[in-house]
Amino acid sequence: MTDTTKFKSVGLDLKSYDKLNKICEHQRRNIRQQLGLLIDREFDKEEYNKYKNKVTSLGLGAINNLHTRD
Repeated sequence: MTDTTKFKSVGLDLKSYDKLNKICEHQRRNIRQQLGLLIDREFDKEEYNKYKNKVTSLGLGAINNLHTRD
């Protein structure tokens, strides 16, 4: 059984899933690693600075407790 305090499921349309799989194959990462990398790169942008102290890091790309859009 998956530990829901560490992992969450995300729904993705098939077209986006296929694109993500191609990116993963090209960059030799699994989906979890690739999504984590893409999320981390986006979140590192200056526009997210006000949220950074509200996020608990759980590992590569995993974030927790960011549910509001201030």
